[in-house]
Amino acid sequence: MKTKNKHKILRISLLVILIIAILVCYSYLAFTFYFGNKFYPGIKVNNISLQGKTKIQAKTLLNEEFKKRSNDSLQFTINDNEIVIDLSSSSPSLNIDQTLNQIFSKQQIQTAIFGQNFITTLKFDRPSSLISQISLINQSVKVKPVSAKITIANQEVIITPSLDGKELDDQKLLSQIKDYLNLQGIKPNDLPIKILKPKFSTENAQYYKTILEKIKENSIKLTYQKQTLIIDQITLLSLLDFKENSSTSLNSNIVGQNITFDNNIIDQKKLDAYLEDLSLAINQPVQNAKFTFDPASKRVSEFKPAEQGRELDVVQTKYLIEQALVSNSNSNITLPVKITEPNISTAQTNNFGITDLLGRGQSNFSGSIENRIYNIGLASSRINGSLIDPGATFSFNKTVGDISAHSGYKQAYVIKEGRTVLDDGGGVCQVSTTLFRAVLNSGLPVTKRTAHAYRVGYYEQGYPAGLDATVFSPSVDFQFKNDTGSYVLIQAHVYGTSLTIDLYGASDGRITTLTKPIISDQTPPPAELRQDDPTLPRGTVKQVDWSAWGANVSFKRTVIRNGEILLNETWKSAYKPWQAIYLVGTQ
Repeated sequence: MKTKNKHKILRISLLVILIIAILVCYSYLAFTFYFGNKFYPGIKVNNISLQGKTKIQAKTLLNEEFKKRSNDSLQFTINDNEIVIDLSSSSPSLNIDQTLNQIFSKQQIQTAIFGQNFITTLKFDRPSSLISQISLINQSVKVKPVSAKITIANQEVIITPSLDGKELDDQKLLSQIKDYLNLQGIKPNDLPIKILKPKFSTENAQYYKTILEKIKENSIKLTYQKQTLIIDQITLLSLLDFKENSSTSLNSNIVGQNITFDNNIIDQKKLDAYLEDLSLAINQPVQNAKFTFDPASKRVSEFKPAEQGRELDVVQTKYLIEQALVSNSNSNITLPVKITEPNISTAQTNNFGITDLLGRGQSNFSGSIENRIYNIGLASSRINGSLIDPGATFSFNKTVGDISAHSGYKQAYVIKEGRTVLDDGGGVCQVSTTLFRAVLNSGLPVTKRTAHAYRVGYYEQGYPAGLDATVFSPSVDFQFKNDTGSYVLIQAHVYGTSLTIDLYGASDGRITTLTKPIISDQTPPPAELRQDDPTLPRGTVKQVDWSAWGANVSFKRTVIRNGEILLNETWKSAYKPWQAIYLVGTQ
């Protein structure tokens, strides 16, 4: 009985298998018959279904859609202006025929089961047209970012906020256009925009503002001998390294109200440049003393005082400044300077006891005519190297000698008998005036000095009124006495349009104090004066004197040595008002 059941089940199973096989064969025959010249189910091109379509139908469908898109134009609105991209101008094309032929020849039954999407290849015959149109759009869209700015006004730190910029994401737009033309994407309606961040943001600026406000309360003072420099807010602003990072990445440590910063806030190149300028005011090469005396002329033909060599230790100075910035208190830095002593001192070079600078006088003659500058140099050379014996009186006129064309002087404008005229030696008073200032500063007694009749502009270039001395041989002289007990040497040097006269000797400890000149009883200048000048071409007008107010000027000089008052004197100058004078050519 069991055997019969088994045979029965077997027969039924075989029958079912036979029926299924017949159905499968029938279905396959029906499928291949129906899709014999058509695309199988699951076949897509650029995500467009071609199921049941013939190649002609598929080609027509794809070509129509591509034609519609390739002849299309894209409209965008920028700043209320409409901009159009003409897609047809780039001559796009798709390899539709080639793609359909490849699909049709290789389509298999499994494609109908699993499906497959094929992508055509897009090509532009004139790609430059599309690129140029996109570039023009970018020019209309692009806005450069604006970095934040920090300024200081009345010690207040002011931040001008940064502004984001923007530009067209041209690669994204190009990709969108390609997808649209390749029947894969929708039509672009909005321009893809990239936001451009400024290099220095408002957040960055806030960080540096905190630093600058900190230095406001804790400035850094740099000192060397009598020189002092302050690193204040404005100076620090010029040295900061404005990093492009976000403020959170900048090295800061905030604990309550206390903020500390590391030395990365300083731009090392800017600090190097700052210290280079500082070095120029400090550094000097070591100089051995030189002293050459000519017994025949009784003059010193060559003199150079010994000078220490100085060099700012830049590395140590940088370290001290950076450490001061990270501290929370005022910092007074004594600049580290390397000193090199000369091998030959001033005292070793001479037997006259000349070792020290007693006093210096300076003046400026900017704006002088060529002949006047020449005369200043010549007169300076005549007193340069003069040795004054202990107890002797120095006479300017006697030392300079004859002032005329015969002794080498040229004509320049002078005041003579109330008129401004060309005469030999114009400008010599610049030298006597500068020597007067050197004598005043050295504490030596002046025995003869005459002020100019009126205030001369040359003598007030950077200096107050009342510090001048005129000469006019033989009656008007400038004289002073050497009461130091040692020889005194005069050194005169012209640098550009500046004259410096130094007095060297042996210091006896005297200290000189000059008060600031007081100007009083000022009177206005008279009307201008025009004088005929036969040396100038007719019609030429040349100003040779400038108006000057009349005034009385006085200052005091006190000279003290070891508590003893050597000199306590008041110098007075009475200047009359002076008119502007013009020379009118009559040649």
